[in-house]
Amino acid sequence: MQLKFQSAVGKLLTTFIVIFNIVMVLLFTAKFVMDSYITVKIGFAFLAVDVFFIAPLIMLTYYKFEDDYLLIHDFPIRRYKIKYLDIFNVEDGDFETKDKTNVGLSFDRVAIGYKKHLSDEPDDYVERYVFVSPKDMNLFLIRMSARLKQNEIDLEEKAKEISLKQQEHALKKKLADEKRAREAKEKEPEIIRGSGLKMNVKAKAVEVKEDEETENTENNGTEE
Repeated sequence: MQLKFQSAVGKLLTTFIVIFNIVMVLLFTAKFVMDSYITVKIGFAFLAVDVFFIAPLIMLTYYKFEDDYLLIHDFPIRRYKIKYLDIFNVEDGDFETKDKTNVGLSFDRVAIGYKKHLSDEPDDYVERYVFVSPKDMNLFLIRMSARLKQNEIDLEEKAKEISLKQQEHALKKKLADEKRAREAKEKEPEIIRGSGLKMNVKAKAVEVKEDEETENTENNGTEE
C-alpha cells in the first residue's frame, strides 16, 4: 500500500530545470571553444545548485500517511505533522487565503484545512490551510478519505468504550449503594431486638426483686 507521495513537478518548474541544465552543459562545452576556465567554474556553480538544491527539492518534498497524522516534508527543513483529528476540510486548491502554506512544486494542488493549536487547551487554535501537490492526486485523496473515515471510526469506538466504562462504573456504584442500604436495614432490627431484650431482662429483675420484698414482708409478719 502506497503511503508516501512525492510532490508533482509543475510544467513551469520542469521547463526551468531543463533550461538550467542545458545552460550548465553549454558552459562546460564552451571551454573547448573559448579555451577558458571561466565557463567551467560557472558550470561547476550550476552543477552545485543542481546537486545541492534542485535535486533535494524534488526528492525531499513529499507527503506521508502515518498512523495518527499526515507528515508533510518541505525541503530543506520544514516538517508538518497534522493530526487527522485536526483536519476539518479537504478541497481543490484553486483559491487564495492569507492563512496558507505552500508545500508543493506544482500548481495542481489540493488544500488541506486544519486546526493549529496554540496551547494545550482544546479550544485554543486557529484555522490554517496547507497546499500540497502529490504526483498521484486521485490515489492521495483516496488515502486521505480512508484515513479520515478510519479516524472517525476510531473516535466512535473510543467514545463507545468510554460510555461502557461509565455505565459499568455507574452499575457498580448502584450495586454498592444497594448492598450498603441492605446491610444497614439488616442491622437496624438487631439493635431494636437487643434493646428489647435488655428491657425485658430489667423488667424481670424488677419483678423478682418485688416478689422477694413481698415474701420478706410476709415472713416478717408471720414471725411477729
